[in-house]
Amino acid sequence: MRIENLFEKDIFRPINGVVKADQLDDMSVWQELDEFVLTRESVDYLHEFIDAIVAVIDNPDKPEITDQIGVWLSGFFGSGKSHLLKIISYLFQNREVSHDGPTRKAIDFFETKVKDALLLADIKRAVGVNTDVILLNIDVKAESSAGREALLRVFLKVLNEAQGFCPEHPHIAHMERHLQSNINASRRVQRGAVEYCSTW
Repeated sequence: MRIENLFEKDIFRPINGVVKADQLDDMSVWQELDEFVLTRESVDYLHEFIDAIVAVIDNPDKPEITDQIGVWLSGFFGSGKSHLLKIISYLFQNREVSHDGPTRKAIDFFETKVKDALLLADIKRAVGVNTDVILLNIDVKAESSAGREALLRVFLKVLNEAQGFCPEHPHIAHMERHLQSNINASRRVQRGAVEYCSTW
């Protein structure tokens, strides 16, 4: 028997040495979800993270809970931080991905990975909530001339881009956001008037 036949997957398949935030094609996403391994330690941290998310879902009107969410991901170079972060982003988008025919949602990949039924149920609850996910690589989006404000500018740029506003010029995005809020308010007034007329 040859050693290569001992492995479940083809050892000659292309494998990304580094997980990249902007690599979002179906083949890469499928491979990342399929080959993600939950270790005992990562399950413990995932449990803690999901518990915090579920607490917010259960108590949306309690700022003492909703304002306390924050996650710091740390580890050595090559320890899998980027991979874990991308997997969490796929979960919360509940992204659908196709590969050679079948289509699966991100949560489907976890049916066999998570052995704890309660954790799996909580993950399903958490990903069932409508969530906007913005995944970015700060190094790629940042401008070297931004100095100390680089982080804030990157977040604002990516947020504007995700909302369909001008990412390069914050003052234009601010004006676009203001105009959009006026349009939305006008539509609400029109809908209210139509409903009032129809009930009158």
